[in-house]
Amino acid sequence: MIKIFHICLPQIKNKINFKRHIRIALFVGTILNFINQYENIIEMNYQKLNVFHALITYCVPFFVSVYSAATFNHQEETND
Repeated sequence: MIKIFHICLPQIKNKINFKRHIRIALFVGTILNFINQYENIIEMNYQKLNVFHALITYCVPFFVSVYSAATFNHQEETND
């Protein structure tokens, strides 16, 4: 687990990569939130909107993006 953290940390520290991961999370997270909470969004029933699920729906694509980029870069570095 600590190894994964050390591999992913440079992706988060790099400003350009961080912005890219945020954009991916916003794009994918918005689509997933729309799919998961469609009824509440369409009806504008924001009281029934589950904020915790919405936040997780944005966090998951962010971390997947960071992890996939980090492992790809790590493989490239170890193959050289």
